[in-house]
Amino acid sequence: MDVYPPTAPWWELTEEELATRLDTAEDLLNLLQFWRGDPRLNAWEQSFVAEIVRRIQKYRGKLAITPKQWVKIHQILDKLAKEPAEMEEETEA
Repeated sequence: MDVYPPTAPWWELTEEELATRLDTAEDLLNLLQFWRGDPRLNAWEQSFVAEIVRRIQKYRGKLAITPKQWVKIHQILDKLAKEPAEMEEETEA
């Protein structure tokens, strides 16, 4: 099983693969819009999240998110999943 949704052009996808990509894009859009503007994100991360949100909105999920972008998205989401107290402990260490 693939870790990421298919990255082929949308017109080459099967109906099932396209549905998976569109569902993933919709879920990701909701998640990233929720975390947009979080003060725990640095300027680069804020810009990256905003750009991914714009791409999803503009292309409605038809433009694939690359594996490198997925890695960064997961890193950002892992960072945001931590409680603020945990973030302070890591910063102090």
